[in-house]
Amino acid sequence: MKIMITGIGGVGGYIASVLCANYDDVTLVARKKRKESLQTKGLVVHSDFFGHHVAHPAVTDDPSSAGIQDVIFVCVKNYSLEAALTSVLPCIGDDTIVVPVLNGFTYHDTATSIMKNGKIVDSAIYITSSYQEDYSIRQEGRFARIYIGSDDAEATKKVYTVLNHPGLTCCIAENITVEIWRKFILNCAYNILTAYYRTSIGGALSQPQGKEEFRALLQEAYDVGKAAGVPLPDDVVDDQYRRILGSDDMDATSSLERDIAAGHQSELDTFSGALIRLAHQYNVPVPISEKCYKALV
Repeated sequence: MKIMITGIGGVGGYIASVLCANYDDVTLVARKKRKESLQTKGLVVHSDFFGHHVAHPAVTDDPSSAGIQDVIFVCVKNYSLEAALTSVLPCIGDDTIVVPVLNGFTYHDTATSIMKNGKIVDSAIYITSSYQEDYSIRQEGRFARIYIGSDDAEATKKVYTVLNHPGLTCCIAENITVEIWRKFILNCAYNILTAYYRTSIGGALSQPQGKEEFRALLQEAYDVGKAAGVPLPDDVVDDQYRRILGSDDMDATSSLERDIAAGHQSELDTFSGALIRLAHQYNVPVPISEKCYKALV
């Protein structure tokens, strides 16, 4: 089994660590200082869920040198998908399965437009993980869950077998589009509100209108999804709202909040930007999403 991971950040690095603990032929795609760190210190992960692990897989900045792969995980930010996927095209054969592990709901169409062959298995991951200044990975919380799915049952089962090991709970989704949107709805509230108030989720919810805005953001994203024809269950908004308000981790922030605070490129367009464009297409009002987006753009 030849496995490649490109995008060795918090999510990609964590997935890579789980895979390195179970497979011998794992190749990481990394460049510059990240590549140097992986080659000298290895892939270092400190995890509440998986424990402390150090792995020394193959590392390359030239994916074509690794040859055709069985499974390729693409774990980059949405705005980097085209470049990342293009770089691994030489590694994609007719039977290669590509698993994009990204935020948002647009990545499948982007991947399909770039890939000339191979198969795609979509995913939605729930994990709190980030890479540190020393390039180690820090995963927080007692969970790391990924939902996968596609129209190709055999490819989906293969990815399930690859991923379902200690440290990562893998679930085959009944409808992966629903799971992608379920996560997207949460992102459009959690990530946006923490970035808007420049604080943790607890800090955002404690603002005078914080809880109302959080629920409104969930509802707006849900309404857009339903208008677009996504068969979302009726309880999505209530479930997400209760889950976050009942969370033990009120000090948590979001990748969007951290990126904007640091002045880095962010996935604001992946969340609010994409949502607002789709809302306009279906004439769905999204006033709170628009207010937050205008303040953050």
